[in-house]
Amino acid sequence: MATVMVVDDVAANREIVRMLLGFRGHDVIEAHDGADALRLAHAHHPDVVVSDVLMPGIDGLELVHRLRADPDREAAQAPVIFYTANYLEPETRPIAEACGVSQVVLRSQDPDALLDAIDTALAAGPVDVSVTTDEVFAQAHLQTVNAKLVEKVRALHDTERLFEAMAVASPVGIGIINRRGSADYVNPRLAEILQLPMDQLADSPAWLSRLGLAARDEAAVLALLRGDGAGDELRYNHRITWRDGTARSLRIHLRQTHDEDEGLTGGVLMVDDVTDVTLAEERLREESQRRQDEARHRDAERLDSLRRMAGGTAHDFNNILGAILGYTNLAIESINDGRDDGSIPAETVESLLGDLAQVVKGGERAKALTQHMLAFGRREVNQPAAVKVNALLEECQESLRAAAGPECEVRFVLRADLPEVKADPVQLARALDNLVRNSGEAMPDGGRVTVTTATEGGNVTIEVRDTGSGMTPDVLERACEPFFSTKSTTGTVGLGLSTVHGIVSQAGGQLALRSSGTGASVTISLPAVAGTVPAPPPPPQPAPRERGGGETLLLVDDEDAVLQVTARMLGGAGYRVLTAPDAAEALRLLERHGGEIAALVTDVVMPGMDGRQLARIASGRRPDLCVVFVSGYAESLFDEKGNNLEPGSTILAKPFDRERLVSTVRTALSLTRQS
Repeated sequence: MATVMVVDDVAANREIVRMLLGFRGHDVIEAHDGADALRLAHAHHPDVVVSDVLMPGIDGLELVHRLRADPDREAAQAPVIFYTANYLEPETRPIAEACGVSQVVLRSQDPDALLDAIDTALAAGPVDVSVTTDEVFAQAHLQTVNAKLVEKVRALHDTERLFEAMAVASPVGIGIINRRGSADYVNPRLAEILQLPMDQLADSPAWLSRLGLAARDEAAVLALLRGDGAGDELRYNHRITWRDGTARSLRIHLRQTHDEDEGLTGGVLMVDDVTDVTLAEERLREESQRRQDEARHRDAERLDSLRRMAGGTAHDFNNILGAILGYTNLAIESINDGRDDGSIPAETVESLLGDLAQVVKGGERAKALTQHMLAFGRREVNQPAAVKVNALLEECQESLRAAAGPECEVRFVLRADLPEVKADPVQLARALDNLVRNSGEAMPDGGRVTVTTATEGGNVTIEVRDTGSGMTPDVLERACEPFFSTKSTTGTVGLGLSTVHGIVSQAGGQLALRSSGTGASVTISLPAVAGTVPAPPPPPQPAPRERGGGETLLLVDDEDAVLQVTARMLGGAGYRVLTAPDAAEALRLLERHGGEIAALVTDVVMPGMDGRQLARIASGRRPDLCVVFVSGYAESLFDEKGNNLEPGSTILAKPFDRERLVSTVRTALSLTRQS
């Protein structure tokens, strides 16, 4: 092992050589310049000196010259190896040999070359050379340094020309800014962007005022240049207006610059005019927004078509279903009467009633299906009223917990002092039941359903949020379509969210669905109402089976099966019934029978003159006439905001059974007499 002194003004270079020599087991002494090396040579008498050539103060050549002239002969005879990347071997060898340098190794060579040179120097032992006179050394040294200096100046000029060529051709505005904030250099592109002559920008801070940054941003820029700011760079997206009124979008980047001693010298400014990019991005956003709007419009049109189809189909099906259920109920009554008078054997009665019970069961399921379809189509006959949402939720807490299932926890977070909303409370409760049930089914292993009420703008919101697996984007997009479902069950599958959507839309509200990896939420938003909204009339109580007072009723329906079965129900309840298949026949009967008719019971949706028009004409002739509207389709009775077009009227929704029909008619007659 030997003691090797490494002389280099760059610490990283010394560290690399130290590591390299450490693998050979050499002891390494580090000197950061020539003067430090002379001092350490006297103190440690190294076996070999490895020195850079180009160093500030005493460079490598002068270090060897002084070392050889040192009176300490042990230090003066130490072998010296130049390890350099700045002086090429042909330039250094003549004077190096004159000073007794053992070998010149370039940093670009393989590291083994340095190790081999050290081994060679150690094997040769101390160097015994005659000292070159100061005059000869000074002349040779000056020639070598001058040659390198000329080379460096030429390289610097080449670098300046390259920088100038790049700066002039650059599409980005460039400025070299000093610590005072003045521009030492600007390229033509910066002058073009700022719309100022180059002579006004050079050696002045005009660039900063021309950018028009906010006062706090200007202060941050100057602080960065002085070294008082946080960080070493600033970035801005900014808009500037040219003198002709043209607005330009700029991206500004200012970064600190430092000298070799890490001293702050100022900063480099880069200004990029990205107006074309910004305009392209804006056009892209507008195009994307337009396509999204078109897609939403197409979806709305498709959903509206589905609503109309569902509503129309449910309306026609309601008439068919009303006839089926009506005749079935009449058959059940006849069979019961036959059992009572003994005309039908008991065994036959039980058999027939069992079969008809299945018909009624299927009819009730079909009735629920039509209600879902009408709700989706926003055509369900409803009774809007002022609803206190919190009170409704408190009443429905137990049923909502049951809908969620035993494995799920249901929490209620209700904001106090909510304004009222206008909606059908029965339908709104049904919508909430559907939402909570859906949340429970999304968490078969249990979870939490949170029902939250709040106000947002002029609306009251009800959010139902679960902790299930959520919905994928494609499912979220189609969730409100009728008969779309991810469930494998049967029944009215796929009508839950579509029904809720229809109920909320019919009440003038909106439905919003959101989903993430931690669950899904559905938010009902209903307009808050001011003032008083009439409460719905109380539901009619079941009527007893005794005979009525013999009042004459004028019954109007364009569906013959519905007309006949309704007439039989009312006739069986003790009323005298006149039937008409359309409005024209009804008016003829009204004219013929005059004051005999106590009530007009009319379907609403009929060809030609509809039920509302008929009622208006009939009431004009008979102001005391009681009117009962019968309909399973709300389009002719309610507007798009859910307002009843016949306020204060009696409305019976299809399909109905005998008890509801009779009790509704009797209640309407009673109210008419009282008025």
